[in-house]
This record gives sequence, structure tokens and C-alpha cells, in this order.
Amino acid sequence: MMHTDQSVISPTQNRVRRPQDRSREVVQAALKLFVERGFAATKLEDVARAAGVSKGLPYLYFRSKEDLFKAVIAEAILEPLALGEQYVASFEGHSADLLRALFDRYRAFNDSPSGGVTKLVIGEAGKFPDVARYFVEEIDQRGRHLFETVLKRGVERGEFRRIADIPSTVIALVSPLSMFAIWRRSLAPYDATCPTADAFHDAHLDLVLAGLRP
Repeated sequence: MMHTDQSVISPTQNRVRRPQDRSREVVQAALKLFVERGFAATKLEDVARAAGVSKGLPYLYFRSKEDLFKAVIAEAILEPLALGEQYVASFEGHSADLLRALFDRYRAFNDSPSGGVTKLVIGEAGKFPDVARYFVEEIDQRGRHLFETVLKRGVERGEFRRIADIPSTVIALVSPLSMFAIWRRSLAPYDATCPTADAFHDAHLDLVLAGLRP
């Protein structure tokens, strides 16, 4: 699990800081249980037990189970997202190589235990709209903006063709990656024809780069 930069994470504003703060242990335990069992099926007592803290301790840090869910999302995603933004801002090579590197980072995240959070949020969105709204506004839109930055960079440098609607192109580019990650965690074990992650990502990237070529 990556170590999260607390200065980047807005859900910490919902936490009450205390001596010998064990909130991160609670969040890490919740991440594991939420991904394995689902959000609705996991009780805060289960989280406390997995974190090795008293049953009431999570309530000292989080106002509700939904606030804990937001902190789990932040723990899993915000640091990789911030690192991706830094990488894009400092990259000096061809935009096709930058997009390829961003795909690799996206895949590495999806393959990690934290990658299960996306499937979790989508599965629980209808029951917990406040959490879903937080994910869209704080995570998904920020992630799409990162890919928009790469496409605009490539167009301005003449490395990609002109794109009429960059935001829609980003959705067409990223959605298959997210769907494949969800598929691998749900239906793929029952599908003998499921391609390997290498095969899928190579095929998708080949199509994307061919479509962007000037």
C-alpha cells in the first residue's frame, strides 16, 4: 500500500486528530474489507477488529461509515493520481510515449489491491450517492483532466492529430481500461477466452495511438 500524502487528501478534514492517531490503520483495514466483502456488508466493528483497535475507535476519526468510505477512496487513489500529475508536468519526450507511460501507471494501479476500489464504488453508487458524487468530483474528473492534458499537449506539439472533442475522446480512451479492470475482478475467472492484461492493454494502446497519429 502506498503511503498517502495527507496534505493532498480532503477527507482528512473530516477526521478528528488525536494523540497516537491510528486513523490510517483503520482506513487500511477498511480498504481491504470493503474490497473483499463490499461496503454494505462490512460493519465498523469488523473494521475495528481488523485494525486491532477498540470497537468504538473508528467513530473518533470518522463521522459516519460514508466518511470512512471517502477516506478509503482517498487512501487508494489520490496519491497515485497526484504522482501521475507530477509525472505528466515534468515529462519532456514525445506525447505518444507519455500516453504509453500513463497507460502503464493506470494498469499498475488497476492490478494492485487498491484497484478494487473502482469496482466497489460503481457497485455501491446507487445506495450511497454521496460517496459516488465524491468519487466523481474528486477522483474521476481529476483523472480525466490528466488525460486531457496529455492529449492537448500532443495536439499543440503536432504529435497528435487535431481532436474535435477532447473530453469525449478521453472517456472513449479510459473507459475500456476501467471496464477491463472490473471485468477481471468479476467475470474473467469464468471466461476461458479472457485475454491477458498484457494482450488487452497492448491492443487498446495500439488502437488509441493509431487513431491519434497525425
